[in-house]
Amino acid sequence: MHPEAQEYYNIASWLKDKVHYHSISKRIAIKRAQVNHGEIWYCDLGYNVGAEKNKCRPVLVISNNKINNSGKVVVLCITEAKGKLNARNLPSQDSWFLLYCTTTDDDKKIFPGRPIPPKMTSYSFLDKDSVVQCEEIKAVSKARLDMTRGPIGILTPTDFQLIKQKFRRAYNL
Repeated sequence: MHPEAQEYYNIASWLKDKVHYHSISKRIAIKRAQVNHGEIWYCDLGYNVGAEKNKCRPVLVISNNKINNSGKVVVLCITEAKGKLNARNLPSQDSWFLLYCTTTDDDKKIFPGRPIPPKMTSYSFLDKDSVVQCEEIKAVSKARLDMTRGPIGILTPTDFQLIKQKFRRAYNL
């Protein structure tokens, strides 16, 4: 398929999904669904422009529970960590926070045989080593969250506090 035709197909496909999400966003059950500050959910971010995050991926709910009682939540995108580290095996950007998964599969680690540093937590609900990108903030309808799965996990209070500090620094708050 010609690349431009593929773009049109991807946009049309997302438009169909978006109409579906718009329809279910009107349901009272979706608006009242309990989503909590600090939880990680799968969210369909759709088909976006340029470097914006696309597809269904884990996101961290950063909005407070008062906002979360409405029909939307504010999230930070989580993406694969491979290729996003510097020479010291730290995230390349100051606004990124590295999350380790518990996998034994070297293909899902930032590098084969990587150790988990002391004081760092590994998370069984992550498929692969990941990065929370604090500059990738989005307000999304709860209809985009995978309500069938529910929250897939929650970060330790220490990790969540460090992410909030990175978020504040990223936006000079």
